[in-house]
Amino acid sequence: MESGAVLMKRMSIAACLGATLAVAGCASTGNTSIRRETAETIDQKIHDDQTTQQQVRTLFGDPMVISFTDGGHEIWQYDFMTTRPNGTNFIPYYGVFSSGSRGMRKSLTIIFNNGIVWHHTLSASAVRTHQGL
Repeated sequence: MESGAVLMKRMSIAACLGATLAVAGCASTGNTSIRRETAETIDQKIHDDQTTQQQVRTLFGDPMVISFTDGGHEIWQYDFMTTRPNGTNFIPYYGVFSSGSRGMRKSLTIIFNNGIVWHHTLSASAVRTHQGL
């Protein structure tokens, strides 16, 4: 039979592990329609001087940002980012002083001229955050 102190300690450890697993998941933000896209798959779907705004909206939904150039071209911006916390975040004491995350950010930019794609590009880059000392 376990003593009350040992049982409480085991229950505390189990609760901490459960909380850690709940927090340790991925986080994502932005337009999920570009999550699995690459420059090659985008080029298969969007063709400069052919694809219309309505076709783009059907493929990817509404853009996160719409802006305009000085020349009157309309710019649609789609962004998606996914991050995962670093494993060191969950090391007792160490995680308090040094924590962060890593992930990937994708950005699809489409420039329209009179409702037709004039130019488009998809960029993807690794992202890292760091907090603490």
